[in-house]
Amino acid sequence: METKALLSISIKALQDGKYPVHLSAEASMLDGMFPEFTGEVAVHGTLQKLGKRYILQLRAECDAELVCDLSGEQFIERVTPELTLSYVANTHLFLEQIHDADPIQPYYIREDDMAIDITDEVRQELAVNLPLKRVAPQYRNKTLGDIFPEFDADTEQSNSTPSEMHSIDPRWAALGNISFQ
Repeated sequence: METKALLSISIKALQDGKYPVHLSAEASMLDGMFPEFTGEVAVHGTLQKLGKRYILQLRAECDAELVCDLSGEQFIERVTPELTLSYVANTHLFLEQIHDADPIQPYYIREDDMAIDITDEVRQELAVNLPLKRVAPQYRNKTLGDIFPEFDADTEQSNSTPSEMHSIDPRWAALGNISFQ
């Protein structure tokens, strides 16, 4: 059976202070990762320890293979969400929230934990930051008429001869007399 990779930060014997964080894993190895994500998931930033509190300021990066909504072409887009995560080492509160399906921050960890697993948080942030409107870079800031002029109604009318423009289906001819004044 294949083991899944984790994005885990070691906190074993950390003193109060700020520490750099550099993690990576293959997207296909992360459990529950959306199929759009390919290649390496990289996480960079800082971990600050203050007593029993761990504050993470991170930036995740991963390529997503998307299909353009306008052209149907496949393209690669880099998804780079920022994450701010807060953890508190408190075993009692950890045990109280252990069955909570969607805990809110600060997240609680056991006081004897040796690492903080941020896999779920990174996966969720990457998923939330997938673009809703997927437009390939070469088609951004262009209209559908710029991309497909043969299907543009304005271009089609300007290329039509006057007799083609006036040949209206008789069933719709009455609509030509409507005035919106």
